[in-house]
Amino acid sequence: MPVGLTRSEKFVSQICERSFLELWTHPNPIGKKGKELCDCLIVCGLHIIIISVKEIEYKDTGDANGWERWHRTAIEKSASQIWGAERWLKTSDEVMRHDGRIVTLPPRSERIYHRVSVSLGSKQQVPIKWGDLGNGFVHVCDEKSVGIVFSALDTITDFVEFLTASEAFVTSGTKVIFNGGGIEDLAAIFIQNGYTFPNFAGDVSEAGLMILDGGIWDSFASSDEYRDCAERFKESYRWDALIKHYAKDLLADSMLDMHSQSVTYDQHALIEMALQPRDTRVQLSKAFFEILGKPELKVRSRLALAYGGTAFVFLIASSSDREVRVHELGLRCLVVQCKQPGTQRVVGIATDQPGSSKIGYSADLAYIELPDVNQEMVSKATKIQEELGYFPNL
Repeated sequence: MPVGLTRSEKFVSQICERSFLELWTHPNPIGKKGKELCDCLIVCGLHIIIISVKEIEYKDTGDANGWERWHRTAIEKSASQIWGAERWLKTSDEVMRHDGRIVTLPPRSERIYHRVSVSLGSKQQVPIKWGDLGNGFVHVCDEKSVGIVFSALDTITDFVEFLTASEAFVTSGTKVIFNGGGIEDLAAIFIQNGYTFPNFAGDVSEAGLMILDGGIWDSFASSDEYRDCAERFKESYRWDALIKHYAKDLLADSMLDMHSQSVTYDQHALIEMALQPRDTRVQLSKAFFEILGKPELKVRSRLALAYGGTAFVFLIASSSDREVRVHELGLRCLVVQCKQPGTQRVVGIATDQPGSSKIGYSADLAYIELPDVNQEMVSKATKIQEELGYFPNL
């Protein structure tokens, strides 16, 4: 259960856990002098998403004073908290969760920060100011857009690619004005255009202005295109369930290395699983569960290429001798470099065929950075694999 201190913070923590999963969602982390750093922090791979939540009731004064007062307390204060959190994070290599668990941050020089303000209480009666608010670009969600954007782009990669593309779209010279709509309308344009923004060559770019009057998301959400997409994505949520299952074991078995505060191979494997976009998860889920649920195929292993130069090796083998299974899984991961030279890293998942074990079931994860593996090691692995009778073609 999220530990947000207020109703709105708990709400945001819950939708973050649903979209980005529990292992990478950190409500109310601790920052400088033991004080709350921000309302929610997402850390996965190189990405750090800083989220600040403000719930301020808008009071219509009949003039600009009401809007300015709400904007100052709901957005400007939220942005200030985000910038403060980012400054502190840039000086730290770790952060403590509200429950005391230590989270190791990615290398300082490689981190990618994303800033999100969840500003509630406007009742959609106030135009939302959004963009570079003084010390960097801040993405602002209101009551409507927060649920839509976090649900429609419900993987780390899909979400941060939307934030990055939105920021690039605006900073390239196009001014976006929300006149009745919010960033949910931008999300609709982004998704409909193949998870990028269209090139308005000579149309918007000459004027340098895009006015969103609202209703774009609502129209998209009621379309056949959206329904077809949602139906196709159903398969991908089995991949999410697999991540949750392994993450639960990881936390329950205390496999997080708290003493050295280093990231374990199991964590690396899970991070790569979590970094896969929703569309890629459809294919990964199909590949994994097809060989897992169909022993009649007589396929023990399968290679699946994925997002970001990552490949996955799925192995179905008995846990009666886990040492042998782990050895085979490692060999199969190593030889991927020969079969797919452009692959940067490999994640291996080994488990039992359902209904086949009399001693129980288990799973093993493997993670290999291929650039660190020399060709001699790969050649030896290939030879051993062939001598042991493993399927060289995976």
